[in-house]
Amino acid sequence: MLDRRGNSMLRLTSLALLYLPASVAASAADPVPVPDIGPDQLSFSITNMDPSVDPGTDFYRYAAGGWLDRVERPADRVSIDTFDFMGRRLTAQMQILMAEAGEKSATAEKGSPLQQVGAFYNAYMDTPALDAKGITPIEPELARIDAIASMDDLATYLGRYITVAGEVALIGLVPSTDQADTTKTALFLVEGSLIFNQENLYDAPPSSELDLALRGNLRQVLETAGYDAERAAAVVDMIADLERELHSATLTPVEAMNPANSYQPKGFADIQAEIPTLDLGKVLAAVDVAPPDRIVLTQPRYLAALENMLKDRPIGDIKDYLKVRVINHFKPYLGTRFDATSKAWNRIVYGIDRLPPRSELVQSALQSNLGHPVLRLYVERHFTEDTKAKARDMVERVHQTFQNRMQTRDWLAPETKKAALEKLEKLSYKIGYPESWIDYGSVEIRADDLVGNIMRLTAFDAGRTYAKLGKPAVSEDFSDSRTTLPVIINAGYSMSKNGFEVPAAILQPAAFEAEKDAATYFCRIGAVLGHEMTHGFDSRGRLYDAKGNLNDWWKPEDAAAFEKEAQKLVEQASAYEVLPGLKLNGALSVGENMADVGGINFAYEALQDYLAEHPEENVSIDGLTPAQRCFISWTQFWAMKVTDQAIRTVFMSNAHPPGFYRATAALKHVDAFYEAFDISEGDKEWLPPERRVRAW
Repeated sequence: MLDRRGNSMLRLTSLALLYLPASVAASAADPVPVPDIGPDQLSFSITNMDPSVDPGTDFYRYAAGGWLDRVERPADRVSIDTFDFMGRRLTAQMQILMAEAGEKSATAEKGSPLQQVGAFYNAYMDTPALDAKGITPIEPELARIDAIASMDDLATYLGRYITVAGEVALIGLVPSTDQADTTKTALFLVEGSLIFNQENLYDAPPSSELDLALRGNLRQVLETAGYDAERAAAVVDMIADLERELHSATLTPVEAMNPANSYQPKGFADIQAEIPTLDLGKVLAAVDVAPPDRIVLTQPRYLAALENMLKDRPIGDIKDYLKVRVINHFKPYLGTRFDATSKAWNRIVYGIDRLPPRSELVQSALQSNLGHPVLRLYVERHFTEDTKAKARDMVERVHQTFQNRMQTRDWLAPETKKAALEKLEKLSYKIGYPESWIDYGSVEIRADDLVGNIMRLTAFDAGRTYAKLGKPAVSEDFSDSRTTLPVIINAGYSMSKNGFEVPAAILQPAAFEAEKDAATYFCRIGAVLGHEMTHGFDSRGRLYDAKGNLNDWWKPEDAAAFEKEAQKLVEQASAYEVLPGLKLNGALSVGENMADVGGINFAYEALQDYLAEHPEENVSIDGLTPAQRCFISWTQFWAMKVTDQAIRTVFMSNAHPPGFYRATAALKHVDAFYEAFDISEGDKEWLPPERRVRAW
């Protein structure tokens, strides 16, 4: 997943876990037994194949047809795939840990992970108490917004809002590693997030079916919060128009992939001159930061649009918008009153009627707000040093394979190849969990104050973040609550670090089953690790040097040769029909598809080296050679069933294509794939050699 700080995340997490909003709420449920992972859960198995299908005609059906025919997607799941099944197992593990912490927290040492996790868990699960409080926990914040009387007051509140909600409203000035010099921390000016956070909403006019449905859902939220119907309708229409106006001034997903568009350092005075109505100094004063000489602009068209909006709209509109943002942000923590709105939102966006049990949702809430303490408990219980050692050995093998291949990239000029090798040699990787944990011990976590817990934790994190300004950049590993916490089934490459992190939770079945033959796990988790390495050399990652700095180290002719190779992936994806009449955006997904091609190529070659060292394992199993099992394992790994609605609302505006595309797309660029299954010219799965990507 690309962001504007120069990071690339391989989003592997199941849609059912990743995309269901934290606002969904349901009744508590007892922890469920930890499920096994077998063929139905996409552990590699020949029973998941359909050998009646010719692999050269339809490899997806050949490799995974048995599973596709046998296993149905439950009506209450957005998708089922490897990561959904892993996520269910992880959730069961976490439910047991959290419930135990809840039982022991009252007698645990104050400020310890056990006390904090347990107290937070108890506060979240006490729905009678939350329901009795209603929205009173956020009324002081709503009153602060009501008290805004001027643009200076507004500027001060916009700074405060980051410390209250941990997100940006309208505009924010946030610290992050400087992309041009990763030893320093810089201030980035970023646009506000949106309440109607659906990229495809803006591809259609305001009267579209999705637009009307989302407006209706937000009206229901406001009525639940106490607005009368007429007032709710007027406020929602204003917000929909306001957000459409602001969104029109932001970079498109494809534009945002080019760092030159989203990394534009300017003097503070120059930035202020672009938005004279809002005093940016007062925004910073709210977080005790003095205006710096330099700010990085991430949205070149946004300030003009925000300036016009602030001049043209009455301040009452802005206050209404901010109050709705507070309600929308905190509604997961206000009891069960918003259940119906959450269920309706899931139906609109994902095409399912599902409210996960509260015992699942508390896991997400803990990850978002108290990540490292809860994950310390998970790692102590469920992650072994043996698993870490085996994963590290595989990383090193795949890394060495990439280095060996880099030596043979004759399309690169000697100077460019030298720089590429230097970057690859300096690539870092962390396995499982951080060497040092973030200490939340000073934050008061109470079993009777859920909203207060969240506000105190948010303020603590904001304070830590702003305190980094003016100091050398320090990496906090496994700390991103969306992508790299040890309990998230994912892996993440950071361009500014020139390195990646492999969270403990992904090093479990069915991604990593070390007891199976090497072919099956090299071409799953090994390919994932190779994918992460390739991100440093994909269409965006290649623009950063060995130190993680944004720095064009390419000779023009080499850059042109790379773009020619990448264009093959753009064309391949753009020709793929995900639904009748709907094709992928190849330009948007080119980075992920390049990483998949690198990952499976490196994993396959690393497997060959491993088998050469262990000839006793270089044997056929169930009539399949190691090469065949490798490629079948990869395809089964990405098998997926997903709602049509999720395809439209998620994958069409995201850099990550759906799993059923990834299951075979990258294999078309591996020569050994064709050899393993005797696929030749004229077969449907054949991709002519000149259209295969040879970049890495």
